[in-house]
Amino acid sequence: GFINHMIGCGWGSKRLGHLYGRWIDDDEGKAGVQVHAIYEPPQECTADEIRMLDDADGAARVAKLVRSLGLTRVGVILAHPAREYAFTVNEVLLAARFHAEALADDADGAACFVTMKARPVLESETEIEGVATVEAYQLTDQAVELCTREPPAFAQSKNDARVAKTPADCCFVIEKKEQRKSTMEPFVSRIFDMARPFKASVASNGFAVENRPTEPQSSATVAQYLRSRRSRGEPFGKSLADFHLLLFLATHVLDVDVDVPVLCGHLQSGGAAELDGFRMMINCFAGLD
Repeated sequence: GFINHMIGCGWGSKRLGHLYGRWIDDDEGKAGVQVHAIYEPPQECTADEIRMLDDADGAARVAKLVRSLGLTRVGVILAHPAREYAFTVNEVLLAARFHAEALADDADGAACFVTMKARPVLESETEIEGVATVEAYQLTDQAVELCTREPPAFAQSKNDARVAKTPADCCFVIEKKEQRKSTMEPFVSRIFDMARPFKASVASNGFAVENRPTEPQSSATVAQYLRSRRSRGEPFGKSLADFHLLLFLATHVLDVDVDVPVLCGHLQSGGAAELDGFRMMINCFAGLD
């Protein structure tokens, strides 16, 4: 869904999403990440810059919803127009900030915090099928530490977004050589091992996505979504178990502190009979019989 949105926008600007899921161990006991949902916070982006907008209330609401779903923030995904290099300096600085916040919440689990990239496939990349691809990376521990200092240990060059420049009183040591400038390759590690079994998510992603100008959310949107699901014969509980719908309802219909934890508990336990009260409330809001 995230990639399709970017394709639909012609990859005209960057975009960021927070990844919510779970820290897990695979059958071989290797630690990893399951991603169940992507939340796209309010942002104003260009082809060159990701600009996050202040939304403390929205962030708190998302945190309460994902906690009710038994999820946590496990990574960040960045989308960008076609280019020949992996990361700009400012992208690494931003990802490091979110990585550090996750470590502060869960130092053990967040060691697997992932930074993903969605991008168009270049004409020269004949070995990659399709028009778009997603790649996974992790920032090094050193990158997180340097980026989250106050102020950060380096900044993006004004002339080249790929190049970091240190203040006059410090430097990088690359291959035992001191230098004031560096690209981001020493600070990120590519993850190729992504093929692991994934059970059904605790929340689907079919409702209009928040904070996208192309996907307005309203009571009419809820009605259209529920009618469509009802016409397929889908149970109400399954239709309701959608991350973006639940977030919209937590903003406009339900009490995020009282109703949402109860609703999410019923959705995860499969208690269809307990949803009647929520059905009446939501149908009334959406104007459905």
